[in-house]
Amino acid sequence: MGVYDQAGRHAIKRRPSAFFTWQAPALWAAYRLDPWQDTRTLPFPGEPDRVCDAVAEFEHLTGPRNRCLVDVEVQAEPDADMLERLGEYAFRLRRELRYGPGAANKYAVFGLVLNLTGSEQPNRLDMSLPEWSGAGHGLQVAQLTMSTEDAAQTLARIAVTELESWVLPWLPLLRGAAEAVNLTEWQRLASQEPDSQSRSDFGALAVVFAELAGTAAVWRKVLKGWNMKESPQVLEWQAEARMETRAEDVRRAIRLRFGTPVPEDLENQLVAIKKEAELDHWFDASLTAPSLDAFRAAVQNGKRKRKRSK
Repeated sequence: MGVYDQAGRHAIKRRPSAFFTWQAPALWAAYRLDPWQDTRTLPFPGEPDRVCDAVAEFEHLTGPRNRCLVDVEVQAEPDADMLERLGEYAFRLRRELRYGPGAANKYAVFGLVLNLTGSEQPNRLDMSLPEWSGAGHGLQVAQLTMSTEDAAQTLARIAVTELESWVLPWLPLLRGAAEAVNLTEWQRLASQEPDSQSRSDFGALAVVFAELAGTAAVWRKVLKGWNMKESPQVLEWQAEARMETRAEDVRRAIRLRFGTPVPEDLENQLVAIKKEAELDHWFDASLTAPSLDAFRAAVQNGKRKRKRSK
């Protein structure tokens, strides 16, 4: 599901004002957005390669000493462990990121979960113990669920400039978005965008989100002829999505043929593969090798042959 999460992060960061005035207007009215935090250097527990999706730093309009971080986590499908993950991230961010003279000040840290599909999920985690003076831990996050948003109402707000045009890429995820009248209005509004790069991204992102919503065929028909060639980032996501799908095919074939999950050493190699041709070789080997050991030998032999051919 990584391509959909990436598309969500890109849409938010490309025009933060459009996203936050739509989904968190009170926050946007009271705070000013500073640069996004780079969390790649923070090794989160149990996830050595994991970084927060998008961590925005906000400064309150009343003064620069009142700052907070908002960790926006995008999920293509509901994740039962999301609250626990957000709790881990919040405490780590608060402990390791500081601001002010001598980096002496700690941020208030808030979590925001963006559900691209599915229904609203629990947004509060209460681990207090009433019998022990309420001791314990708790977490409450803000939650945005696209399926609860109405497409027609959102388009109407864009039409009167109450919302920015960069809300348009999200429309395929909203309720009623695939209805003919809403598709026509989407086209009309998107065509009014003066920036050609943004128009291209509107169409490309809409198709990506429509794939997730199960309405890609409808949106591709509507966007036939729409110039999306200027969106190399989206093309890269689509290539990554094909790679993810192919890798999952390999995992499934190994489970079914050899009756075991992919061993850790092979999983590490699998996620490091960058070329579709190599994934094709792994998939073929998973179907033809008589045993897991034979499969392991086949993929290693294939790797050595490719190195010699370079």
